[in-house]
Amino acid sequence: MNSPVSKTPSKADRQDSNLGARGGRASSLCLIVHDDLELRLQAAALMRRASPTLAADSVDQSAFAAMSAERIAKYKAVLVIIEFASNANGGDPLANVARMRDHAPRTPVFVFARGGDERCAARSIKCGAADYWPIHAVKLDELRQALLPLAEQSGSAGADSGPGAGGARKAGEPRRQPEIGGYRLMKKIAQSAAASVYLAQSDELAQPVALKVQALGGLRIGAEADRQRFARECEILSALNHRSIADVLDFGITDEYLFLALEYFPCGSLRERMRNPVSEADAINYTVQIGQALEIVHAAHVVHCDLKPSNIMLTNDNRIVLIDFGSARSQLLSTDLSRSDISTGTPYYVCPEQIMGREPDGRGDLYSLGVILFEMLAGAPPFAGKTLSDIFAAHRLADVPPLPARRSRYQSVVNRLLAKDPAHRYTSAGEFLRALGTAIRPTTVGPPARPANSQGVTVS
Repeated sequence: MNSPVSKTPSKADRQDSNLGARGGRASSLCLIVHDDLELRLQAAALMRRASPTLAADSVDQSAFAAMSAERIAKYKAVLVIIEFASNANGGDPLANVARMRDHAPRTPVFVFARGGDERCAARSIKCGAADYWPIHAVKLDELRQALLPLAEQSGSAGADSGPGAGGARKAGEPRRQPEIGGYRLMKKIAQSAAASVYLAQSDELAQPVALKVQALGGLRIGAEADRQRFARECEILSALNHRSIADVLDFGITDEYLFLALEYFPCGSLRERMRNPVSEADAINYTVQIGQALEIVHAAHVVHCDLKPSNIMLTNDNRIVLIDFGSARSQLLSTDLSRSDISTGTPYYVCPEQIMGREPDGRGDLYSLGVILFEMLAGAPPFAGKTLSDIFAAHRLADVPPLPARRSRYQSVVNRLLAKDPAHRYTSAGEFLRALGTAIRPTTVGPPARPANSQGVTVS
């Protein structure tokens, strides 16, 4: 185990502190540790939802290793995201928890686990973790109760005693799943800071559905914005009727929850697919389908504004379906509901104009598609960095990296998609698709690795 090598905060530590609430005392901060910035942002948002009085700093593992014990001990708690299933280097996945036990024993450590099991949970607690959750099944009330003592120590009234707590459950009161009339919730399949998604059985439909459920939240800070975002998603999805857009089967409101029933995609998302290498044929096949879906979306005067692999689902016939229009802008919506908010987007896929606070149009979605296309062809996103500031600066200033030589025929297309100035990008999804068709060489690309979908989308 490495001992601390620095008594001052690292650059990543200083810059990522922007992710926390500004103006708060350092003693009210928690620290989130993981190499994937997107995961850290999601964990920070979930933590703020559980306890709005606490803020979060966020660092990758190398920056955490460079932090002194004195610096770490200033945090109220450390939340470590651990990849149990992909520990390829053979090291101890609980090394950061052990380091906390040795160097800051009074600072509680919470483990969010990916790929863990009951044995991993037991090992984490034995190693010194104060609590453990599978990352896709974090119970908000459990996290709220775990953070409550920390919020009280920072001088707040506590996460479930003030108006910001909404309908927080009292200690000792049994936890329960949401109850939505007409639906039987079978298991939780996804969790975000704002909502949970359950695999559910409808009383009226033969097939299972994905039921997105969001607590109304009472007077919790940001609750009204959450309700507006959820209502916006229902309105936009209901207005878009196309096989490449997720079907809205039902939506409504109960005394406690907003809910949205969508078709269920057991094959998962493009993000899961991209964890393994994507063939050139599949990359172009998916890109063509996404471009065709954007044609439909933009023709309805809607801009998605959060296009990323985790919002692109796959069907069993290799067809893509766009989901999550909660960040979308529509000409049908008032200006107040259409203001840019890059916190709802994802740093690796956000367009430069959105970073600079300007309202994106359809060309912003094409930029995000360019990032996805580059990532599928090259195996990594074009713009990366250890901090949010680094990634945003790369989007605004860095040149587009070269594609691998065997994929160079697409470089000019990618360069135009990723132009910093939207005026230099393709004017429409249709223009982009025509340019992509010109770049494709059927004799070398060949047919898709799996059967073409029923729309007849191929790479030739």
